[in-house]
Amino acid sequence: MNTSHENKYAVYLLTDDLLHIIYKKGPIIDLEAAQVIVRDRMMIQEGRSMPVLCDIQQVRMVNKPARDYLAVEGSLLVTALAFLIDPPVTDVISSFYLGTHLLPFPTASFTNKDQAMAFLTEQTKQQ
Repeated sequence: MNTSHENKYAVYLLTDDLLHIIYKKGPIIDLEAAQVIVRDRMMIQEGRSMPVLCDIQQVRMVNKPARDYLAVEGSLLVTALAFLIDPPVTDVISSFYLGTHLLPFPTASFTNKDQAMAFLTEQTKQQ
């Protein structure tokens, strides 16, 4: 099953065993944006837990209320999380997020999509 969805902030691509979220360039991710992003992610997952690949290469800012919301509500139904980043900006964003929020699942940042996918595949095998 392949499904896709798009909103103002991101494009969602769902396969049988992975959700790939590609954040769009431009808008600052604030609390309202985070709520839309999580709501749409939950809708497309239809209650199924799975690994998530978040391509945040185009993100330039995520404010603290949004980071906090994404760390709690955004963690639901996620079994492993890989950030695809483009240093230096998104490296700082992902490092700050990972350093300030204890997540209940394996999480890492990558500059290479193949490495991110390998990480998620390995984490899925270990569960």
